[in-house]
Amino acid sequence: MNFGPLALPMHPLIFMFGVAVALAVAQFVGHGEEKLQRAIFSSVWVGLLVARLSFVVRYFPDFQGDFLKMFDIRDLGFDLIAGILGGLCVATRFFFRLPAIRKPLLIALSTGILAWGAANAAVDLSKVPETIPAIALMNRNGDSQPLTAADGRPTVVNLWASWCGPCQAEMPVLARAQIDHPHVHLVFVNQGETAGHVDSYLQSRDLHIRNSLLDPDHAVAKAVGAVGFPTTLFYDEKGRLLDAHLGPFSKATFNQALSRLYPLVISKD
Repeated sequence: MNFGPLALPMHPLIFMFGVAVALAVAQFVGHGEEKLQRAIFSSVWVGLLVARLSFVVRYFPDFQGDFLKMFDIRDLGFDLIAGILGGLCVATRFFFRLPAIRKPLLIALSTGILAWGAANAAVDLSKVPETIPAIALMNRNGDSQPLTAADGRPTVVNLWASWCGPCQAEMPVLARAQIDHPHVHLVFVNQGETAGHVDSYLQSRDLHIRNSLLDPDHAVAKAVGAVGFPTTLFYDEKGRLLDAHLGPFSKATFNQALSRLYPLVISKD
């Protein structure tokens, strides 16, 4: 989803929507009770903290060498189940310690969770099955190359530009992933820049990537409905879209995505 020049991933927006619904219901049924609002805020923040800590512990080796990345939540690395359990533990504590807010707390949290689940389900059901665009682009050698290798490997397409800060941050991660995961066909599609500019940028950052394609007219971005960069699209071996991600990946979150979407393929690496 984008607001003017600002593009935001859908799932965080849905989460914020669920929290907003819970707070609005709490305000209505709790008649502005401050302790009720504090209980909901505490449950949400602790849940987020536990979800992040669980994710960091699970993928700790991927954070070695750059420990500050553990605190950079922009990569959206959270463990859902751990976060829900952490938040419910806090809510349960308030539930038993403050009898006066038990009923409105239960109503508010239940409504917020239902709104969050319903919004996620609506987004998932509204998705139209998509396949990888049948577009051939020029590679850095001047040859025409399709997005898919058509060799039985799944395809990951990354839309990027050198002026995009988040793209700059994730490019070393994806360049390394291209080496570490040869059973995945990873394609870098530059948006709107010349071959000379792309080569100069990659050389200045000492980045060595394969399957670097040029898309001067943003044909791929238009075909897939990308609303911002970087956008990364995950296709199975038959070219069917499995998932799309708006925003930068860290090493941990990219490995998590590969393990979730291509478990059998990643086990070969």
